[in-house]
Amino acid sequence: MSDPKAATEDGPDPIGRFTTVFNLRLSWFYGFAVLVTAYEVVMRYGLNQPTIWVHDMAIALCAVAFVFAGGYAMVKDEHIRITSIYDSLPPRLRRAVDVLHGTLTLAFLAALLYGATIQATRSVRLGETSGRAWDVPIPAILKTVLAVGVLLMVVLAIDRLVRSLRRLARG
Repeated sequence: MSDPKAATEDGPDPIGRFTTVFNLRLSWFYGFAVLVTAYEVVMRYGLNQPTIWVHDMAIALCAVAFVFAGGYAMVKDEHIRITSIYDSLPPRLRRAVDVLHGTLTLAFLAALLYGATIQATRSVRLGETSGRAWDVPIPAILKTVLAVGVLLMVVLAIDRLVRSLRRLARG
């Protein structure tokens, strides 16, 4: 719930820059998912040679991009909020709400990271696979990606909370 320009007023934001560049590159995964899906359509309906890998691959590509998009939304300050209420608050109360928001966000993400790490560790240890014809370890990969994506969001949430606390202290 902070001002998008606030991240730059406190100085350089390397984690925000990394997240932005990383996500812009990952956005290509959606395009690749479309291409492999188009390939499947041609193979299945045009040549009567369906694939066993396209469905899993398209889901994995989109899932990876989607997981990291949460961090991108945090950096761009484009998450859902009720702006009509937030914008009507006095500046000092708005800064206090930013601190409350940052604290609650960090608590939620810490719990999510804990759970995602447990699931990823268990999945990798078991060598979990899709169980379908291609039978690749996509569940283990995606659970690990989720844990890494949430870890990135935890780092971003800490950064944003520290910035919010500084703005609140400055008054």
